[in-house]
Amino acid sequence: ILEFSSINSMKTCLTSGIGITICPEISIQKEIRNNDLVKLRWNIKDAKTSVLMIWHAQKWCSPLLNQFLKISEKLMSD
Repeated sequence: ILEFSSINSMKTCLTSGIGITICPEISIQKEIRNNDLVKLRWNIKDAKTSVLMIWHAQKWCSPLLNQFLKISEKLMSD
């Protein structure tokens, strides 16, 4: 298992033929369109993933970002 903090690093490995991943399709649309990557059609019913949101507690957040964080927290706790 490899973990990446950069989508570009992950895409470099994938386009080099190293492994498979589960990621948001929007992050690899260009590569799919260019046939650099292919989408596997799996019927996975019990797949789970983690969500990680990080922000600096002492930095200013816009009202829109604050609302997004509140809505996200509510949806993830339901």
